[in-house]
Amino acid sequence: MRNVRKVAVYVHWPFCRVICPYCNFNKYKNVGSDHKRLTDCLVKEVSTMLKRTGTATVTSIFFGGGTPSLAPASSMLRIVEAVADSVHLPGDAEITLEANPSSADYHKLREYREAGITRLSLGVQALNDKDLTWLGRDHSAKEAMRSLDAAKTVFSGCVNMDLIFGRPGQSLNSWQEELGQALSVCDNHLSLYQLTVEKGTSLYKDVVSNRTKMPDQDTVAAQYNLAVEMTKSVGLHRYEISNFARKGFESHHNLAVWNGTEYVGIGPGAHSRCNKTCLERCD
Repeated sequence: MRNVRKVAVYVHWPFCRVICPYCNFNKYKNVGSDHKRLTDCLVKEVSTMLKRTGTATVTSIFFGGGTPSLAPASSMLRIVEAVADSVHLPGDAEITLEANPSSADYHKLREYREAGITRLSLGVQALNDKDLTWLGRDHSAKEAMRSLDAAKTVFSGCVNMDLIFGRPGQSLNSWQEELGQALSVCDNHLSLYQLTVEKGTSLYKDVVSNRTKMPDQDTVAAQYNLAVEMTKSVGLHRYEISNFARKGFESHHNLAVWNGTEYVGIGPGAHSRCNKTCLERCD
């Protein structure tokens, strides 16, 4: 039977330079990491999974983490080429890379662009150094703005800017000011994620031991509602609960996940969503 299945692909790159206190993802500190060996494994896995799931076309690829921007551009290129060698990858397919400002300078972003990356998701997370330090980030607000400027040059019109709200001590007024600043510099897309307390993280331990006090639900709800109003006022529409974009600049991968499209997960912390027929082929 001819393969007709269309899927999105998520590739998990698990290495991080530092471990953020709120993160409960599958991640490993980037000390002595063998990037070539991981790339070899991901190439083999993506080729195998696309064949076993009966995939005909990949509509988008998303490199998430971890911190994929720690990987050399050659790794991204090999994985993209493995997809293209296995199935149909349209020439206009969206290929997104998550990046941290500390590992995303102009020259490195150019290398990613030349390797086939078409969209960047930049983890700014906060616009003041005090909160960035508390969040465990390894960049400053100034470095974030410099990286954002470079990203907008290299990936013009196709840059996602990520922020975290609901942070300890964050008032509605301070959030309004920070979000206003973000809206004045962001590209065509903004992702706003509520800080959540997850078991197994150092943040969880601090909260249950009363060393850290999280904002109450009413405050967080007010921050979110304010964000919906402010983004709408500048032409960013909410197309998914955490994602806001100008018309035509939505993330294809986010839409695929949100709309229930099948996707194939590759890497140590990835999972897939396939229908019954797809799963039977993988048994």
